[in-house]
Amino acid sequence: MPNTLPFLLLTLPTILLGTALTGRAGPRATKAFLLAASLALYAWNAPASLPILLLSVTANILLTRAIAAATTHRTRITILGVTANLALLAWFKYAAPLLGLSETLPLGISFFTFVQIGLLLAQSVSDQPAPSPTTQALFVTFFPTVTSGPILNPTETLPQFSRTDQWRLTTQNLAVGAGFFLIGLLKKSLLADPLGSLVAQNFAHAPALTLQSAWWTAGAWSMQLYFDFSGYTDMAIGLGWILGVRLPDNFDQPYKARCVIDYWQRWHMSLTRFLMTNVHAPLTMAVLRRRRRRGHRIDDAARRTPTGFLTMMVGPIVTTMLLIGVWHGPRWTYVLFGLLHAGFLLVNHAWRLWKGPTLPPLLSIGLTYLAVLVGAVLFRAETPTQAVHLLAGMLGAHGVSAAPDPRAILNALWLAGLYAIVWGAPTTRQIMQADPRSWLRWAPTPRWAAAMGCALTLGLLAAGGTGEFVYFRF
Repeated sequence: MPNTLPFLLLTLPTILLGTALTGRAGPRATKAFLLAASLALYAWNAPASLPILLLSVTANILLTRAIAAATTHRTRITILGVTANLALLAWFKYAAPLLGLSETLPLGISFFTFVQIGLLLAQSVSDQPAPSPTTQALFVTFFPTVTSGPILNPTETLPQFSRTDQWRLTTQNLAVGAGFFLIGLLKKSLLADPLGSLVAQNFAHAPALTLQSAWWTAGAWSMQLYFDFSGYTDMAIGLGWILGVRLPDNFDQPYKARCVIDYWQRWHMSLTRFLMTNVHAPLTMAVLRRRRRRGHRIDDAARRTPTGFLTMMVGPIVTTMLLIGVWHGPRWTYVLFGLLHAGFLLVNHAWRLWKGPTLPPLLSIGLTYLAVLVGAVLFRAETPTQAVHLLAGMLGAHGVSAAPDPRAILNALWLAGLYAIVWGAPTTRQIMQADPRSWLRWAPTPRWAAAMGCALTLGLLAAGGTGEFVYFRF
């Protein structure tokens, strides 16, 4: 994991040194080295999962080349490839655990499977030749993204791995990439991890939580999830940046969203984009074409009718959000999480279709975050019953604390500080790319060098006690 001392003190320096040395021999040597390093790092974290990854990558390389070479039956080959990938994912994620055949999920299988499905779909509509086996394998197994994303879009990101110019480490890339990485490391080790044990303890005793404790637990979990996952994404972006690869954002201040539609355009953006492109959009287009063939209207007036809203809005949204829930694993709370957010989105769309009044910004942000918070409780709970107990505590069903103790006051202040960071601080990209809208902007100055040195020191001190990333086992 990139937040551990072995990675920071041994693995990362070795990768940087190897990249610098192989860069002199040309891009093929560097790509071969990075591929070997990515596979070695993956094997170190999950040796039993390596054969599954190698099998998946090899099969998809063959499928991609078959699609590119096909003059007929291209669609059939693509459907076969997508089905095979989904079958592999379904077996390890759902069937094997339910049948008691395996309780260990191959590391990163949800991420590298979706990346390869996206690659097959992109190749099926492209007239370009298939990428070389080394390029495709590196694209899928690239060590910053293979275990927890972001889910790479092949149309935008694959050309960076296919480039023929040399992979060289530059001072600018090292400085900016290190900034991304260190900010992500501090998010994980200093802001997310300290919340983990208390959040887990409170969820385990959800029936005993009073009003104050239940609200603190839900809020603390939402902060832990945010800083953990966004921290990993920052670290992945930083590592890619150092090596000259520009990875996509996965977060854009999602807790500032003014509606749930906006939230899903800001949270886990790569997953949302993947499913919107490959599930929601095709389903919607199929419904619209069917209605058009039957002579039915497809405008907003038609969407405001019961039948139109059901077919054009409810069907595609519920299917997409259910897949988002199921993608996370074989647990009823994930299914309910997806269906709950489907309901939120449908209310949001209905509000727009029927032209509901525009809410003040603070009220809309507050209502959106409240909806997200309820969903986060479902997402974290191990069972629906546990989620109900915690939500009931938030409604005061388990009583109210008579007088907060000093520890509770400190926890409340701690949480308030995290909210201040989430709602008041600029994004990592705004800082490191010196966005003029940001009040905090990186610059190559001695002051920033000293700040990064302090961040590195804090990161190294905290790294010894950091825990596994929340999305590390999805």
